[in-house]
Amino acid sequence: MKISIIIPVYNVENYLAECLNSVVNQTYRDIEIIIVNDGSTDNSFSIIQQYQLHDERIKIINQENQGLSAARNAGMKVASGDYLWFIDSDDYVTDGYVEYLYKLIKESGVRLSVSSHQTFEDGSSAEICTSPLSVEIMHTNEALTSMFYQQIFDTSAWAKMYHRSLFSDGIRYPKGWLYEDLPTTYRLMMECDYIAYGNYRSYFYRIRNTSIEGAPFRPLKYESCIKIIRQLEADHRKMSKGVRRALNCRIVSFAFHILLETPRKEKEMRRNLLDIIRQKRICVLLDKRTRQKTRIACFLSFGGIWLVNLFANYGKSRK
Repeated sequence: MKISIIIPVYNVENYLAECLNSVVNQTYRDIEIIIVNDGSTDNSFSIIQQYQLHDERIKIINQENQGLSAARNAGMKVASGDYLWFIDSDDYVTDGYVEYLYKLIKESGVRLSVSSHQTFEDGSSAEICTSPLSVEIMHTNEALTSMFYQQIFDTSAWAKMYHRSLFSDGIRYPKGWLYEDLPTTYRLMMECDYIAYGNYRSYFYRIRNTSIEGAPFRPLKYESCIKIIRQLEADHRKMSKGVRRALNCRIVSFAFHILLETPRKEKEMRRNLLDIIRQKRICVLLDKRTRQKTRIACFLSFGGIWLVNLFANYGKSRK
């Protein structure tokens, strides 16, 4: 089976070679590598061209800057593989990564597989995990519940392999939104009966100050958050009771995340986010599966947002 690997690229000249080396050296050879240059202004495009000269499996899409979602969607348009897999261009994987994800799918008879990952700070080296390996076949409800509680894995597009049929109902990454993985991944999972999860940490996720998370606040963060929460709430009725409980926790956690970044002068934004939290905080407080820091934030919110800010700043000082 052919597997299409889609790599959106935007101004990552310092990281691109490490990413591409890990992809072209995969032990699973029946792959096509679709690199979408999303209007890079550094040397990224030249680096991509050099790799294409030495590997005929590489296809290049060169487009004006439109953002991560548009780049992924452009890659999917030309993908010919039976399965799709995404990697961020500042991350890298082990040589056996594609083979591992595909093996999870074939041995389990599912259409979506998930692996664990290893996070590391830019400028440091990722640790190699030596924990005993295990595989778990999860019903969709169980997988969604775990994902919304942020327990075993999260909503990232990467560290997952998808059968292309999961996108056949028109599911795409929302163009112009930030945090585009959250409103997309759960919908793909809802197309499945079961998924396969393996705890092999073979994807290495780099944390950079220039990422969306590390960038200063801008209104698009708030706007994207509200759009995503409205979509999640609209899909709420399609989920089982247990999944809905977990979803409430994920919405509150997301709202807190953006609220704590929103400047005090943006009073309406902060009020709207706090209203979302107030509507759900009792349910979250009573849910023992909720992450501890989210429950603490909900409890402190009764005393005012200043208490939540104090707790958040204390947490940062202890890192």
